Amino acid sequence: RSAARGRMMQHLPGGLMLAVHLGEKQAQQEILNRKVAIAAVNSPTLCVLSGPTAEIEELQLQLEAKGVVCQRLRTSNAFHSAMMDLILEPFLTFLSKIKLSPPRIPFVTNLTGNFITAAEATDRAYWAKHLRHTVRFADGMQRLISDPARILLEVGPGRTLSSTLRHY
Repeated sequence: RSAARGRMMQHLPGGLMLAVHLGEKQAQQEILNRKVAIAAVNSPTLCVLSGPTAEIEELQLQLEAKGVVCQRLRTSNAFHSAMMDLILEPFLTFLSKIKLSPPRIPFVTNLTGNFITAAEATDRAYWAKHLRHTVRFADGMQRLISDPARILLEVGPGRTLSSTLRHY
């Protein structure tokens, strides 16, 4: 699946993604009248911006001049921005060849920050939206920690997720 998506993305114009230490509302104010999207809301104080190279480079200089900590992400494209629009139809065509089923194990989706529904999981348009819309990671984390009986376990190298949880 990712190989086909990768071939589609090879034909997209280049762009950049920039992690910024701003909350979502602050980030929205900074990108007004720009061809830049909020690609991800990772915590109450950390967003990722995405868009054309020149726009992101200019925005980074302006934000750093204001004292905002910024870090460019190593990505091949400006994911979760309007720059993905060119591959939405080919991706939907690709998805039409895959049988989608309701999940057997509940999970929180980054598209809404809520538990996925059977209707969402089996809707090809829903999956295509993941390429274009904001990743709602912070909303999903908030949803998970809202149940005090839930145990969260980070598996893998590092402590990125558990470090992020400190913001909640």
